[in-house]
Amino acid sequence: MFYENLNMVLGRLFYYTAAVNGKVHNVEKEVLHDLVQKNWKQLENAKDEFGTDLAYQIDFAFDFEESKDSTENGYLTFKDFYLQNKNRFTPAVKENILNTVKEIAASFHGKSKAELELINKVNLVLTS
Repeated sequence: MFYENLNMVLGRLFYYTAAVNGKVHNVEKEVLHDLVQKNWKQLENAKDEFGTDLAYQIDFAFDFEESKDSTENGYLTFKDFYLQNKNRFTPAVKENILNTVKEIAASFHGKSKAELELINKVNLVLTS
């Protein structure tokens, strides 16, 4: 259950990262999809009742946030979830979260001021 909730929260955080400067670009979605394939699937072997890797929930949550044109602050959702479950976050998961935020932020014309601020906030939470 932890990973199901984590993946949904991460999808929201990663959507917020892509949208923080006003628009989600296709390259940001592509970067996330590639990172789910290369990095997130390797961290856990959990599957849902249909046999689908739970890491894909990150993509699903991102797409859902985009479909409703969410203005929810995915960072605050992530921060609350992290603080409530801090002891369940492994160093590998923390590193992967920060790297994913950085790569999404850098994927479209480099990192904006808003993206840099978000990266710093995420880093502070993960190192608290």
